[in-house]
Amino acid sequence: MTSNRILQLNAISTASCAVGMFVTRGTLYTFFGLNAPLLLDVLAVGLLAYAVALGLAAWRQPVSRQALMAFTAADGLWVAASALVLLVFWGQLAPIARILIVAVAVVVEMFATLQFVAARKIDPRSLQGLAPS
Repeated sequence: MTSNRILQLNAISTASCAVGMFVTRGTLYTFFGLNAPLLLDVLAVGLLAYAVALGLAAWRQPVSRQALMAFTAADGLWVAASALVLLVFWGQLAPIARILIVAVAVVVEMFATLQFVAARKIDPRSLQGLAPS
């Protein structure tokens, strides 16, 4: 799978998650032990912005190693934050919220891994015009 395709799929997945959060905003926040949907709305807007950044990076030819590594790091932070949320707020989360957090973290980790593997295949010198002759 090409790095462009990986970023495109990540963008679609991320945007889908954000749209799902907006569509279910009237009830989703209750599963997370929140009093209002504001925090999840802010998170959904951030996910949409991230999806746009992924899409723009995927549109570039070729995708830079630095971009792939930046998205890998961001996705890794999401997975770590998900684990932290589970540890700290386990008692306030409904079982469905726990399942959603784990499921999203697994998908995000999959994209992080794919992006990391794709980045390692790119010769950093080839993007700087320094490829050996």
